[in-house]
Amino acid sequence: MYSRCVAINEAWTIFDEMKLWKDVISLNAIIGGYASHGFFEKALELFKLMKRLNVRPTYITFISVLNACANAGLAEEGWKQFKSMSSEYGIEPRVEHFATLVDIVGRHGQLEEAMDLINSITCEPDTAVWGALLGACRVHHNVELARVAAEALMRLEPESSAPYVLLCNMYADAGQWDNAAEVRMMMENNNIRKQPGYSWVYSSHN
Repeated sequence: MYSRCVAINEAWTIFDEMKLWKDVISLNAIIGGYASHGFFEKALELFKLMKRLNVRPTYITFISVLNACANAGLAEEGWKQFKSMSSEYGIEPRVEHFATLVDIVGRHGQLEEAMDLINSITCEPDTAVWGALLGACRVHHNVELARVAAEALMRLEPESSAPYVLLCNMYADAGQWDNAAEVRMMMENNNIRKQPGYSWVYSSHN
């Protein structure tokens, strides 16, 4: 409760007083709290504490750990933790984990690797996965893969204007005016209206 209310100091005080009851639930709560509020190093330190206490992590733990790695720019650590899920703990990665790993890889400009990762997902990639790729493509100016990601988002969220607008802007920035016009025409044909004040923001699952 305190973590969700951004009262992270109060959350830590309560956690610290739980001398004998630091179980997976309380550890997941405090790790997730620190990871979601920008204290990435603290979140990873607590994950190490979890292992020292011999508390077995769950898939929820790794969502927070990968989120911390993504926002701290720790690509190698993110890959390491992702691989450890199945190799050390027998936890099958879920779409949430793949979305965060795509974000980690994409932030470092490894867009082809991110696409390969998406193609390897056994479940259906969701909007978080494609949104992570689209966001990375925008940062690193890769309009070819941006179109792949945007078209996937258009199929998943046919009424959303966000992928159209972002792709159109990327084409315009690249001087590809014909492609930008094509996207605007697609919006008109599909009766898509740009939402005022809306911007595409990708957020990892906490």
